[in-house]
Amino acid sequence: MVQESLQRIDGFIASSAQELFKSHGMEIAPSSRRLACVEDPLTATIGFTSADLRGLLVLTLGRGTAAQCLPSTLRSAEPGDEILADWTGELSNQMLGRLKNRFRTVGIDISLSTPIVFMGKEMRHFLNPSPVHRTLFFAEGCILVELQANCDKDYEIPEASESLEPEQPEGEALFF
Repeated sequence: MVQESLQRIDGFIASSAQELFKSHGMEIAPSSRRLACVEDPLTATIGFTSADLRGLLVLTLGRGTAAQCLPSTLRSAEPGDEILADWTGELSNQMLGRLKNRFRTVGIDISLSTPIVFMGKEMRHFLNPSPVHRTLFFAEGCILVELQANCDKDYEIPEASESLEPEQPEGEALFF
């Protein structure tokens, strides 16, 4: 994949993350690297697939960050692990939903899986040898967003088309 396509993906990730956390009361800025070790990290991973692109999104943040952006209806003096884990999974779902809308503007329709959340220190995952591997840090390195994807060797992300609109307004709840 050429640099222009990778930059488009980075732009999708950055704008999606900033808008997501802003919608939950947190202004975040990109960081060039992880500056601090995330204390008590929560990590959510959620898969996606399309006709030509398939992979996963990883969202890692600390307990404090997860608690800071909790909806007011879930806030308590000390939110429990279950609430924070569930919320982290929901944030990853919302993040990938935003990415889905951005991919839609370039003609890529992705389907999402269900998020899985892990909690604990010194966790690491083994990277797949994916042709697309993007890692962006936010909030002085306290939030990590990683996207890994597989595609055909010559696959490229096209430029956005104004005629393609997102299917679902961001932040709108869907009930099944």
